[in-house]
Amino acid sequence: MCEIETTLQTVEVADALPSPPGAGRNLRPPFRWSDIFSAPLHDLPMRDEIIFQYLPLASNMSVLEVGPGVGFTAFRLAPHVRHVTLLDIASESISQLRKNLASVPNLSAVCADACAPELAAMVGGPFDVVISLDMFQFVGNPQACLKNFASVLPAGGRLLLQWPNYPLQKTKAVTYIRNRRELDEMIHRAGFDHWTVDALRLRPYASILYREFHERPLALYRRLRSNTGVDAPQNFDQTWTFRRGQKLERCKWLLHVSWAGLVSAMRLGGDCFQRHPVTDGLDGNLMLLAQR
Repeated sequence: MCEIETTLQTVEVADALPSPPGAGRNLRPPFRWSDIFSAPLHDLPMRDEIIFQYLPLASNMSVLEVGPGVGFTAFRLAPHVRHVTLLDIASESISQLRKNLASVPNLSAVCADACAPELAAMVGGPFDVVISLDMFQFVGNPQACLKNFASVLPAGGRLLLQWPNYPLQKTKAVTYIRNRRELDEMIHRAGFDHWTVDALRLRPYASILYREFHERPLALYRRLRSNTGVDAPQNFDQTWTFRRGQKLERCKWLLHVSWAGLVSAMRLGGDCFQRHPVTDGLDGNLMLLAQR
């Protein structure tokens, strides 16, 4: 009980994490027309907006991204940081990432389980920043995963973790954290000194555009396409995007132009996301910012 009370006191004084030396808010890579053709084929890159809004980055930083998807985020970040390492549990995804991102000199990819013992020895490091978006709900051992994230960060290193946290009977996830006290205890035991936990939502203006020009067309498309046979895949290499990506390559430029235009329109109303501190109940789209 004393340990949990100490943890909660730590959270209360950590309402604003100090920025790392040399880091600046909103390191947003500039738009390049060449990326329309050379970037990996991707869906609407809303995950990148979370990074640009809430994670200070600098050109001398080494970044570990866990669950990188097609590698679009890494493709955009790599020219603006020292090095990017990608970690994924699926060997097929890693092979595809190495192929698609072979032209990026300061990028490497490692196939390993984020919960595996001695992960630090597998991925190298230390890293200034660990990023993991929309992945934590699929880890079998969240305590081991958080401990591994802390183990590859030096003192002052940062973690940005975002994931949908809902009861397992409502989703196909494998991890559900019931309350704030349980999460705080896990973060403390993992070795982090300061952290904030927030519910993350799109601002009203961005939400309307996202719903009308992404979610509704995508829902219609899913109803029309044939069944892939994979129900709520837990690894990226099981997704329809990965399996059918090659067939969409010829119209990649059109998709990328569409997504770039939609994100630009969403940002006309300011930052896309807003955060709301959580106290007890944790159901929702969560963001953890933690520092060693």
